[in-house]
Amino acid sequence: MTTSSLRAYIMIAVLGLIWMYFHWATDSIFLTPRNLSNLMTQMSVTGILAVGMLMLIVSGNIDLSVGSVLAFAGGIAAFALSEGYGLPASVMLAIVVGVAVGLFQGTLTAYLNIPAFIVTLGGLLAWRGAVKWLLGGNTIPISDDTFKFIGQGNLPAVVGWVLAVAAVAFVIFMAIRKARSVKTYGLGEANYTAELLKTLIPIGAIIAFIFVMNTERGGAIEESGVPVPVLILLAVALGGGF
Repeated sequence: MTTSSLRAYIMIAVLGLIWMYFHWATDSIFLTPRNLSNLMTQMSVTGILAVGMLMLIVSGNIDLSVGSVLAFAGGIAAFALSEGYGLPASVMLAIVVGVAVGLFQGTLTAYLNIPAFIVTLGGLLAWRGAVKWLLGGNTIPISDDTFKFIGQGNLPAVVGWVLAVAAVAFVIFMAIRKARSVKTYGLGEANYTAELLKTLIPIGAIIAFIFVMNTERGGAIEESGVPVPVLILLAVALGGGF
């Protein structure tokens, strides 16, 4: 058993113990379907963003602007909805903006050799300023029921079981292809590997940045997203990304 595998098993065991404690402390409420559903909903944005952030971290980069871009793209979607552009156009506009921001920041990092920390730190301030300009210090409410269903709705139990089985099958499939995933992780873990593959880093950096931007499109948020980068980095760290 490798050190990384042992660490993963220990973290899973600790997580199980924590869940058991909270289930006992809450009089058997913590592990109920309703509470677990609420937990999954609350962690969905952080969890999905952590996947994209992991791609950046293992390639030697980081994105500090995810919270600001999340707020900016969400603000654009809310603004477009309020102007009557409809749900599909509003969501697509937010995605296009996220891709454009990711491409811009990724280009600065990959081709102009500006450290990702500097680029995304500037982006953190710039896109947050853009949010304040766009919203004018106000909150734009989202009244579209379909849009709200994306983050607040519930699927039938049968669909939930199908998705759960698909998720387990995907995890098993990725575990079988572990050799490939280890090779990808080695890009950030070993400097010599990164040096050998340095011709692929510019393209990979841009794709990774775009992936981070795209994974933020779960919905429009009105707050500035200040704690989002910290939560994402914490999730990556707890998942063994560092």
